Amino acid sequence: MKIYDEGSEPLHDLLRAASSDEGATLLVPDLQRPYVWSPSQVTLLVDSLLRGWPFGTLLLWSVQKEDLAGIPSRPFWRVADRTGEFDDAQVSKSNPPAKFRMVLDGQQRLQSLLLVFGGDSWGFRLLDHEWSTVLDSERPRGRNAKRHWSLGHLSLDVWAFRDRLKTAEHVTKLDFRDVLNWVVQSPDGGPSTLRRPPNYKHPLASGLDAENKGRFVRLSRLWNLASTQPGLYERHFREKLVPLLKEHGVPQAVSDDVLEPLAELVVTLVAIKQSKVSYLQLTPFNDQAFTQDLYNDAIVNIFTRLNTAGRALTRQEITFAWIKTGWDESKTGNRTAGKCFDDLGEALATVGVKLDIDALVGAVSAMWSVLDRDGNLLTSNDLLRGEKVRPMAEDLVRRWETVASNAVDGAQIVEDRGFLFGVHYRSLNVLTLLLCWRLLGRQWLTEHLLRLSVTAKDSFEKSLDAAFESACDRWILLSQWSGRWGKSTDKAFAEYVKDLATDWDTIKQAAAPDSLIKALQDRMQLWTTALHSESNKYIDDLAVLTRDAVHQYFLPLWLWHRLDAGRWKASALPLRESKRGSLSIDVDHVVAVKLWEKLQGAPAQAVAEDNDAALALEDLSTTMNALGNCCLLEKSFNIAKGAEPLRDFLKRVHEFKSGSLTVEAWAKDLDIDDALVDPPAAKTIDDVRGAVQARASRMKTELKEYIAGTRHRADV
Repeated sequence: MKIYDEGSEPLHDLLRAASSDEGATLLVPDLQRPYVWSPSQVTLLVDSLLRGWPFGTLLLWSVQKEDLAGIPSRPFWRVADRTGEFDDAQVSKSNPPAKFRMVLDGQQRLQSLLLVFGGDSWGFRLLDHEWSTVLDSERPRGRNAKRHWSLGHLSLDVWAFRDRLKTAEHVTKLDFRDVLNWVVQSPDGGPSTLRRPPNYKHPLASGLDAENKGRFVRLSRLWNLASTQPGLYERHFREKLVPLLKEHGVPQAVSDDVLEPLAELVVTLVAIKQSKVSYLQLTPFNDQAFTQDLYNDAIVNIFTRLNTAGRALTRQEITFAWIKTGWDESKTGNRTAGKCFDDLGEALATVGVKLDIDALVGAVSAMWSVLDRDGNLLTSNDLLRGEKVRPMAEDLVRRWETVASNAVDGAQIVEDRGFLFGVHYRSLNVLTLLLCWRLLGRQWLTEHLLRLSVTAKDSFEKSLDAAFESACDRWILLSQWSGRWGKSTDKAFAEYVKDLATDWDTIKQAAAPDSLIKALQDRMQLWTTALHSESNKYIDDLAVLTRDAVHQYFLPLWLWHRLDAGRWKASALPLRESKRGSLSIDVDHVVAVKLWEKLQGAPAQAVAEDNDAALALEDLSTTMNALGNCCLLEKSFNIAKGAEPLRDFLKRVHEFKSGSLTVEAWAKDLDIDDALVDPPAAKTIDDVRGAVQARASRMKTELKEYIAGTRHRADV
């Protein structure tokens, strides 16, 4: 059985269902993106309809009245407020037993027409400097210039209408963008009340000004005049227009000129009202046709796959809609859910973790699942079950201060340890699980704070941070080297979340802080130990064949340089050939590729042919680009692209030129053999090859010792 029916309705009926004074029955799911169209886009839509172009199809969802409470939804806006100073005015929602429909696709178009045709109280409220951008007019200046706002209504410029008709000859040939303007029409609430200087440039014309008397008529007034009653013709509308124009103070001479074409325009509006809008309508749940799980999964997939203005709705957006619906801002310092998440996102960005709202909602959702849902992550089926997902908002409100501060503090520690999101780790799962792990300790402290002394609290916080610092490095590195975030990522992530929920169930009642810290350490030890085998294999197999692929060594080299105090001191020295040289940190070769052809025993054809291809014939490409022939240093030169030995580069660096540091001592700290510092002085290519292979072996040994936990970072 199909999950949808096909249908059509007059546009006027759809708009009435969305705006009825008795209560709207055509609603917008909060799962939808916000209304984002600009006034210019709205004008363009109206112009298209007046030219006879189609409105387009809609996708609707029929909802039974008993299911309405379980679906986050809202009526359409009466005023689209972009100032941030007002709560957007909404249409009232009809009370059951009315039948309801949700607009899944077409919200932007329907909302736009409602703002134009809804009535005198409908329109856009924008800051004046935004109006000037939209209308491409001079930006307002002066005191409070960025605080002034105006409420605009789409209106017909009667004077321009008369002038354009002289050349267009007929209403149907008009470009209505030339005669439709956003105008201030309301004496109360039309413009902001802040004082404006005498020379202030208003971005919108005002129908209240004496100079504009009789010029502008709200398009909604003409829409209301366009009765769909059968048997009405232009003559009827001309008669109705006479008092309307008189009410607006239109001069008699102008009125006489525009009366007939205005009547034609009203007839066009009647046709628009009566035009049939086609739609697909998802049917209500029917237990004779679908199981509840199958139906819910289909609806969620429609949401997530539906392309709205070029962008698909995500599951995180659906989750966030539920969060916003149930959020009690009185418990979060009068901050809405949107504000709380925005603040958290901004705070995380300051410590190097820049996330979009989807990623942030996903991370917070995992934290909620650990603490309040026994580790069960939300499924597609849950997203349409209010009883499953609605408690999320209530739980997060109660724990928000702890959840947010834990996330920011934990991310700060990770950054302090030198790990940058997008550089040293790319999967958000890595950080999310770390923060969830730390959250167990922070939430325990919140719930047991009253019984702890100041000293005990301070001791616990220091112990938790120390445990986190000790755990985060190895977890970040091993979870990536082991390929944990490759195949079956969702399954792996769910298993980790379940582990933490199991731990929370055990330790939340723990009386001794030390036992909680040990439980957290034991869990991290289990996690990282399980990653040893695959991580070791990754290090053993670590090799690339081409020069442009050595960037794959970045993370192993980043760690290796930090595993010895002397090595780190040498590595931390910026190598600048001149004062103006710009520094960068990149994986580079120790022995330049072009130097290999100068070594004794190098293949003769390497001189005439491409180096990489020629050396590959002798199986030297792997050695040339091996880990043992690479370093990760901050420097102003690129060894790989040159043809000089490392010694020659270093001689141009101040510390070596001045004698404050010797090449030999520096190279020793970095475990670089003499055969690699100055390869042409080596006897044969085998000497260099052997030095590279031996260095690579030693480096991999140290990295595997770190994996095993027997070697540690020396830089922190």
